[in-house]
Amino acid sequence: MKLYLESDLAFDPATAWEIFESSEYADRLEDATDMSVELLEERMEGDVKVRKLRYRSKRELPRMVAKALGSKNLTYEQVNRFDRNRSELTWQVFLPVVADRVTVEGTTRISEAPGGAKRVVDGDIEVRVRLVGGQIEKVVAGEFERSMGRAVDLAKEIYAERNA
Repeated sequence: MKLYLESDLAFDPATAWEIFESSEYADRLEDATDMSVELLEERMEGDVKVRKLRYRSKRELPRMVAKALGSKNLTYEQVNRFDRNRSELTWQVFLPVVADRVTVEGTTRISEAPGGAKRVVDGDIEVRVRLVGGQIEKVVAGEFERSMGRAVDLAKEIYAERNA
């Protein structure tokens, strides 16, 4: 299943990344999305900032999906690789129980555009679990779309507050 979201921002790419990578943004996103976030590791690999995060949804999963994942709530780890020079963040998601049967990965790019910047989140999810694979894909895709849409709204709010 394809994961794709394009958003226009009324500020330049450098400002966008500064907001998206800020602790203020992370704290407010957690409050806005019903997802708790825990930083597990952060390191530099040359010019690339690598962060490993654990996400936990506060919403309960549908019963069949919860049974397949062994948890009532969606929990996953994500590794982000942020390359400021390329204006690009690559990400890979790992579900703890069925990691060998689930692939979730993609790239977030922010580029200059008329009036500011364009943010493109482009990824894929594949769940190879009989009977419930499609349902798991829909749940993860739904969480993704909600959090990515809210992420852009929140970045715009922060920008507006800073420039009021």
